[in-house]
Amino acid sequence: MILLVFDFDHTIVDGNTDVKILDVLKNRNVTPCKYDPLTGWTEHMKKIFAECKTNGVVQSDMLSVLKELKMTDGMKVLFQTIRESKSFVKVVVASDSNSWFIDVLLHHFQLQDLIDEVHTNPAHWNGNLLDLRRYTTNETCPICPINMCKSEIVSNARSDNVTCIIYVGDGTNDLCPVLKLDENDIACPREGYSLSKKIEKLDIDCSVVSWTCATKIVGCLKERLKECTSHSA
Repeated sequence: MILLVFDFDHTIVDGNTDVKILDVLKNRNVTPCKYDPLTGWTEHMKKIFAECKTNGVVQSDMLSVLKELKMTDGMKVLFQTIRESKSFVKVVVASDSNSWFIDVLLHHFQLQDLIDEVHTNPAHWNGNLLDLRRYTTNETCPICPINMCKSEIVSNARSDNVTCIIYVGDGTNDLCPVLKLDENDIACPREGYSLSKKIEKLDIDCSVVSWTCATKIVGCLKERLKECTSHSA
């Protein structure tokens, strides 16, 4: 079994869902509140969603904006490869976005049936307010943000029958799980983004396959699938 872990923003989707949603305020000529690094990104988005409610933004407004986002180049091909061999692949999303955004776009891209687990900040509609909470409170990992350690997510998702992890991401919060991959695993950082730049400076145990188009990951997946199918034969 291959454990395939995806970040979401700038990885599956070609953009940042939190940044994109600011368009609903800009469309009303509202300047969003400024980010305060002392309180963190999740608290910032809670304030943004409160501003959305105050300015008359409703669920359908957010839906329209989110659905303007596209999948990253090559992701459709990669997920088609996953679909063809799903019995040998466990797919996990680990993202600092939120559950409502991700659910909307997974259904929009028709990927929802391929995803085994989604780990992200919970969000649900309470009237016209998108109510957001932290995924967890990280008190042990010095690398990851306060609300999420992706290494912990990967560790919990890895079962005894997993022979390889392929981790696909782009950002700084994807570094921690990549550092803990072993020599049989593969890190797939998106070229030109912070994860790729950080990995270049480090000596890590896993293989690294950088990509600009996700079709490059297809070859890695197929090679590992050959190993899985040969062992199961």
